Amino acid sequence: MFFGYMEVDFATERNSAKMIFGFNTDIRAQGTVYHVQTEVREHEQWLESQVFVSGRCIGKRSTPLPPESGEQAIQELARAQHRWVLEAVREGFVDEVLNPETIEDLAVQFLGSVRVSDEGVLLRFRVLSGGYVAPSAEVAACWKTPAASGVLKNTFTNEAGVAEMPLALADGTTELEVRARLENREIVRRFLVKSGRA
Repeated sequence: MFFGYMEVDFATERNSAKMIFGFNTDIRAQGTVYHVQTEVREHEQWLESQVFVSGRCIGKRSTPLPPESGEQAIQELARAQHRWVLEAVREGFVDEVLNPETIEDLAVQFLGSVRVSDEGVLLRFRVLSGGYVAPSAEVAACWKTPAASGVLKNTFTNEAGVAEMPLALADGTTELEVRARLENREIVRRFLVKSGRA
């Protein structure tokens, strides 16, 4: 369970050596029940998340898989994209997520956080350029709670377009403003991180 809704893993056999993984989740937001389905389209080398309302697909998000990705890496990417779309639905900006970027655009995805201690988490972000992972993008972030604010140390995305940033965990909700830069392009996105201690 996460964010108060249910995640269901599924796996179908493609051959004797590999399994194809995906996720199905129902979530109620703004008075509407959404069904989010994410699956790996391995032949096309895409991750695809589809959003349904009353059985009708209202949009989808497709992301190319990095070359030579292993099965475990693909599953982790699918899980991260699924949670990102769910968070977009929950926060009310699903239309923005489902709109594809143009080749010039940058996008920042919040992949979630990993608790590294009782007092801290590791934030994970992915930067895309024209829908493709963006290595060597600079990522900066500042944070704010009702009691304090601060700036996180700048970092760069790895070959998978992922950047990690440590954050001291506060009670309640932390607002993040994340800025990604690549060459002469820049994008700013805002996210919320909720503490399980609240």
